Amino acid sequence: MQIWCNGALAIIVRIQKLSMRCSIFCLVLFILPLVNWSCKKNANQGSGSVAGTWELRAISGGMSPGSIQYAAGNGNIVAFAGTSYKIYKGGQVIKSGQFSVVQDDSVETSVCLVFPKGEYTSRVVYADSSTTKIFYQVKGDKLTFYSGCYAYDAGHSEVYQRVEGTSVQ
Repeated sequence: MQIWCNGALAIIVRIQKLSMRCSIFCLVLFILPLVNWSCKKNANQGSGSVAGTWELRAISGGMSPGSIQYAAGNGNIVAFAGTSYKIYKGGQVIKSGQFSVVQDDSVETSVCLVFPKGEYTSRVVYADSSTTKIFYQVKGDKLTFYSGCYAYDAGHSEVYQRVEGTSVQ
């Protein structure tokens, strides 16, 4: 009788192990596609479009600690339309011309900061500007630029908010 019990018990244990393996396998098959989908969704967000009118809200960087905040209506505006841009200071145009947007994954080595994967993957290139790389990210109604290397006290960031009104003509 003891041999039969041990044999039956061994079969039950094997069935339970097989059942557990099947459950784990099914669970993995369900979770992996979800993880894969969420990673793809995050990676494809990109930097967004700079098209529109943006008013300066904050500047930080260089050797200055903290950031300088700007109130709404300050007149420091950057406007992008098509391939044209205008930069306003105090409501007056101080610079205008052509620009392009290029994809560039070198933000971390260029500005010497670490960002989450998939952020700041685009740059604005002004046709009449220097070789400094200006990376940007659009999130909601905020446009943020990063340039220069923070490790050498040359890093600089600007945060703009989308506004209505001023446009590039």
